[in-house]
This record gives sequence, C-alpha cells and structure tokens, in this order.
Amino acid sequence: MSHVITYTELRDRFEADRGDEEDNGSLDQVAARLGQALDAIGWRAADGASAEEVAAVGVHVLRACVDEHRDLSTARRALADLLYSSAAPLDGSRAAPMDFLPAASEVLRRYVGV
Repeated sequence: MSHVITYTELRDRFEADRGDEEDNGSLDQVAARLGQALDAIGWRAADGASAEEVAAVGVHVLRACVDEHRDLSTARRALADLLYSSAAPLDGSRAAPMDFLPAASEVLRRYVGV
C-alpha cells in the first residue's frame, strides 16, 4: 500500500518549492515538480492537455490548499476535477471526475516525494 500524504507534508514541500521570493515566491518550481509527478503517472501517454498545461493550473490547486482552505481532501478532489477536464476520452466515453481520485492521490504523493 502506498503512503497517504498529510497536509503537513504537502505544505512543507510546497513552501520549499515556492521559496521566499517577493509576492509569496515563484510557482515555477512547484509547476516543474508537479509536471514531473504527472509524467511519473504516465500523463503524457494519453491525449489531452500536456503535463505542463495541467501543472500550470495544478499549482493553483496546491496554493489554495496551502494558503487558504488547508484541506487535503478538497485539494485531492480539485486535482481530480482538473485531471478529468484535462484528459481526452480514449474511446469516446468519459469517466466521472471522481474516477480520477486515485490518480490525483498518486500525483500528490509523487509531488511530495514519498
């Protein structure tokens, strides 16, 4: 069974990536690490938005979790919705957004690095 991350692990990783630059730092490192996490789950193998495009939006999901609501379940659902809306259906059908929760959990786990 894979490690289930905690809010503290996500916050610490996000803050380390964001750094201490002016206006809450840059999200470039966050996006790069998030893109790597997407690549690790095979995101590039499917049609749809690129890992970079998804990561560019995903950083805002992570930022909202860390800076605003502090609820990992909310972030996981928002990331699942993002993956759902960014994926192209391979056979003309669409899975439900909640079908992307395992992928969202794995992306978060890989982003954190556990």
